[in-house]
This record gives sequence, C-alpha cells and structure tokens, in this order.
Amino acid sequence: MDKQHKLEKVLGDIFSEKLLENLTNHGKVVSLEEGTQIISRGDEVKNIPIILSGTAKVVRTDDNGEEHILFYLNEKEACTATFSICATTKKSEIDFIMETDGELLLFPVRLMDNLTKEYPSWRYYVCRNYNNRMKEFLDTMDSVVFMKMDRRILKYLEKASEALSTKLIYITHQEIANDLSTSRVVVSRLLKQLEHEGKIKLFRNRIELLF
Repeated sequence: MDKQHKLEKVLGDIFSEKLLENLTNHGKVVSLEEGTQIISRGDEVKNIPIILSGTAKVVRTDDNGEEHILFYLNEKEACTATFSICATTKKSEIDFIMETDGELLLFPVRLMDNLTKEYPSWRYYVCRNYNNRMKEFLDTMDSVVFMKMDRRILKYLEKASEALSTKLIYITHQEIANDLSTSRVVVSRLLKQLEHEGKIKLFRNRIELLF
C-alpha cells in the first residue's frame, strides 16, 4: 500500500482531503520495532509523529533517572507534548518510545503553523488530542489524591490493558513501582492481594487481568 492510500485509510475519517494531500507530500511513513525511541529528553524535535498502527508511550524521566509513563498513544493519536515544543521551540522534556511494533507518520515541525492556519480539521484534531490528554491527567490526579495504592495499581493495569488491547501485560513489579512512585516491595504485596481477590493472575514478568 502506498503512502497516500495508507494515510487515507487511517486518517481519512478525521482529516480533510487537502490536509491529507499536504501530509502525503511533506510527511514520511516509517515502520518501527517495539522499544524504538523516537524522541529522547533533550532532543531538538524536528518531526511530529502520528500513530498509524501500534502503540507508543510517552515517558518522563526525573533527575534521578527514574521513568514515569505519562500516557499511551494508539492509532490516529499524536503526542501533545510535541505540539507544545513546536510552539515554544524548546527541547523535548519527554521520551517517546514504541511500546509495540507499529508505523508512524512523521512530518516536519515547520508545517505546524501552516496546518493550524489552513485546515480546520487539523485544528480540531489538535484540540481533541489536548482534551484527551487533559482527561487522562485529571484521572491520574484523582487516582493519586483519592485512591489507595492497590486501586491505583489496578487502574494502572487497566489503562495498560486498554492501550495494548490485551489482558496479558508484560511488565515487572519494579516497572510498576517506578511509574507509580512507590517501592517494589509494596507493589509485589498489593499484586498478591489483588491476585487473592481474583482480579489478576501473576506470572514471571507478566500479569493477566481477569476482569
């Protein structure tokens, strides 16, 4: 399938014909393997990525080197952090990593102003992405402020399951602890509790959701 047909198939229901033509002319489609890092903290961002297939994650690394997943991105979604970087010309403060094999559309950041001015479907797309991320942010804040740690872990696993479209999540107890800013010992104890409650099944380096 050529680039134009691929973009029409994935993005044709949300982008206008003229916008798709612009992206076809100036963008490129890349196939990437799981674990590929597209953007690293401190990078000058030259391209804006849109997910055509697969799942990516946006990660924030603190000054101690600990990683915290901010959100997952799936088909048709773009990283709002790259929009902000384009507007301020700052270097990236996030890592953008492929969680699964997939394809991305990459187009130059210099097109951002023109797309915003010329195409209503692009403006709507940007606003919708910001809105989705804001909902996730508020959801995360609610879980931190109001939920006990066992509920936070369960919510974390639910989000991962939804993003990856699978009930079997390959992840270590330490990775969960890092993302939730707690200790591995606490995570392991609470995962055992959730298993006892019949909500999950634990395996080595993977967890199966049973609901």
